[in-house]
Amino acid sequence: RHARFFAMAASSTDDSALMAAIQSRDAAVKPLLRSDPQSALRLSLTDPPYATKTAAVKEASFEVVGKALVAIKEADIEAAVSALSLDECDVLMKYLYRGFGMEGREKLYPALLKWHPVVLRRAGQASIVRAISEVQRGL
Repeated sequence: RHARFFAMAASSTDDSALMAAIQSRDAAVKPLLRSDPQSALRLSLTDPPYATKTAAVKEASFEVVGKALVAIKEADIEAAVSALSLDECDVLMKYLYRGFGMEGREKLYPALLKWHPVVLRRAGQASIVRAISEVQRGL
């Protein structure tokens, strides 16, 4: 029973640290949303919270990425994706699929659907496989 308590305490500490990092990243992204949305996107994709299974942490991280995605004009999506590395495209694809799977986010679907084919062209079909397999494993 004590081991379970300590595991829960360690998990909440880890989640607290992850949430603090996400909040810090959000604070750094916000001023860039108007002035340099492509940089905001790249920054929002750093350090995804793979180390947690806590939905609230993953949703908070998605929110930061989502803000960057909607800040970029549709005409600039291609250039924004071209500026990303293939690893960043994989991270973005994972966020796109996470967004598709989140309840109550239907208003974001049109924006996510505009990004999906552009990321697919840049990163290839294997990016989808990696995204889906990791989302299904809870990453």
